[in-house]
Amino acid sequence: MQSRVYSVEEVHVESLVVPNPPAIAVSAKGTVPTTGWTQPDLAPWVYIVPPQDGILDLDFVATQPTGLVLEVICPISVTKAFQIPAWVLGLRIHSSTNKVETMIAGAKKPSEAALAGDGMPLPWPFPWWAPRSKRS
Repeated sequence: MQSRVYSVEEVHVESLVVPNPPAIAVSAKGTVPTTGWTQPDLAPWVYIVPPQDGILDLDFVATQPTGLVLEVICPISVTKAFQIPAWVLGLRIHSSTNKVETMIAGAKKPSEAALAGDGMPLPWPFPWWAPRSKRS
């Protein structure tokens, strides 16, 4: 079962050279309360309406250990690349005890069309989403 990590210490965001749709690579470092945590991930929040501040929220999660563990604070990190909607100006990474916010270099205030979700599947661009094919 995946749960939020104990804390997030630092976040780095890099824009990838993909013009449309835009893509980023996110690296996050944090801590977990015991040994044995695996499969760290950044899980995006699902929005019905894009937030007015243009910040995309992500949960820093990992799979909890099963069995015997040592009760010691351990480091954990994750790097993930993914497409982002046009309205995203920055990221807010959440953990169990804190959150870290960072802005994307070169990001511009979204237009009304971007806030309306123009050109992107709503509420978020799910990787398994694809337009229906036309039958002839």
